[in-house]
Amino acid sequence: MMKPDDLEQVRAIARWLAERIRTDPVFREQVHEDPQLLLAEGLPEIVMADFLSSTDLLDVSGYLGCSTISSL
Repeated sequence: MMKPDDLEQVRAIARWLAERIRTDPVFREQVHEDPQLLLAEGLPEIVMADFLSSTDLLDVSGYLGCSTISSL
């Protein structure tokens, strides 16, 4: 289980990445082609599926996973 401070840091990273995906079409396409890029940007794998779902990228090729955190 994540500590509250860790969870807040994950949320901050997720917000930053979601904004970047929303405003940068090149980055959005890169993530669509290779969602593992999000890991390199600091997003923990445990939240990947929820993040991709919340940014309408859940159908990206090359990533199959599940998440236990759905409160991003």
